[in-house]
Amino acid sequence: MHGHDLLISGGHVVTLDPGIGDLPQGDVLIRDGIITAVGPALAPQVPGTRVVDARGRLVIPGLVDTHRHLWQGALGGHTGQVSLTGYSGAVIADLAPRYTPEDLYAGTLWGALQALNAGITTVADWAHNLSTPEHADANVRALHDSGIRAVFLYGGPGPDGLGFFGAPAPRHPADARRLQAEHFPRGINGRLRMGLALRGPSFTTPEATRDDFAFARDLGLPISVHVGMAGFPGAVVALDKLGLLGPDVNHAHAAQLSDREFGLIADSGGSISLSPSVDMLMALGTYPATGHALARGIPAGLSVDTTTGSGTDLFTEMRLALAAERSRANASAVSRNEAVESVELNQRDMLRLATLDAARVWHLEDEVGSLTPGKRADVAVVDMRPPHLDGFGDPVTTLVMGAGTADIEMVVVGGQVVKADGMLTGAIAGRARELMHESRANLRDRTGRKAS
Repeated sequence: MHGHDLLISGGHVVTLDPGIGDLPQGDVLIRDGIITAVGPALAPQVPGTRVVDARGRLVIPGLVDTHRHLWQGALGGHTGQVSLTGYSGAVIADLAPRYTPEDLYAGTLWGALQALNAGITTVADWAHNLSTPEHADANVRALHDSGIRAVFLYGGPGPDGLGFFGAPAPRHPADARRLQAEHFPRGINGRLRMGLALRGPSFTTPEATRDDFAFARDLGLPISVHVGMAGFPGAVVALDKLGLLGPDVNHAHAAQLSDREFGLIADSGGSISLSPSVDMLMALGTYPATGHALARGIPAGLSVDTTTGSGTDLFTEMRLALAAERSRANASAVSRNEAVESVELNQRDMLRLATLDAARVWHLEDEVGSLTPGKRADVAVVDMRPPHLDGFGDPVTTLVMGAGTADIEMVVVGGQVVKADGMLTGAIAGRARELMHESRANLRDRTGRKAS
């Protein structure tokens, strides 16, 4: 899957590596899918190296999305004015059971390409529409075909359908064991690795939760659960009482946790996936957990979560996370009509939450998250020449506050160029669009909906 040797030359390189820092005019040299050198005025190591002129661009690590339901990639705009309850009815109860393996493949492929198009090179795919082994295989195949780096999190519902949630509560689909043996016999399959997306205390019984966690740990797989959402209190306390917390547990959302629960996650070495757009738009919590996680040293990273009623990029999440946390931190003073002298967190903190910190959430920081020699060559190149990004001060501040998907000029995953000149590369992009449109038409037919 490695491309030709590549030299990204003359850009403003933001490495996110504290030992290297920023290079206002620097180069990134890539060979055999690995970053071999970062510095000024580098020379190609072998004949035929592709040289990319990055002057006027910002060169950053590929972004990392810590929690996303990629199978919903074809459902953009489906759930605009909804809470979590409305989303669950419109997507999980209504559309999800109507998905064939072909729909699952099309949606996941399109969702992965949406991420790559936005400069996201690694994603944790919370796959919770796997009703048959064929659906699960289609999901993995779509991830592989897209070229993205991913943690495939095998979720439900399995053959039991919506009965997978609540009570009675069947076991997590045993097919996960089969899929691990077939697709991940050595732990890593190309750019993919595996984990389990579990229901957790919020969506099933204590007995089912205990069984689910035991199953994941028997398979030696990392775990992700939804916690800290309005209407579903006490999930982390419940996990603690069951003796299930640990460094292998990722806690998605965590927007409504108590101080004690944040402390339990910190003490157990667990991580948090922050979803600012969804947390606030769907009323999962008053504020995202950004400040609470950072204050306690909990590994935390940004995520898009679902694209059915929000965007597909992490720049939006960076802006919302920063604004929401400053608002939360200063709410008391503002309520007293007091002027605030200074504010905490800056734009670089947000970029780190979408790169190196996000990689730590899934224990991938030795592979991705910074432009460090020896790491995988996952890179995004952002064109900073348009009027909205040609700034006066710190280019990272300008990037975080102004950039969007259209500004991502090039994306490299494992040394392979998957986006160039602002367009996704390869035949798979065109084919994915066709499959997505076919799937949408089929889903509308099955539900009796007309295209809007």
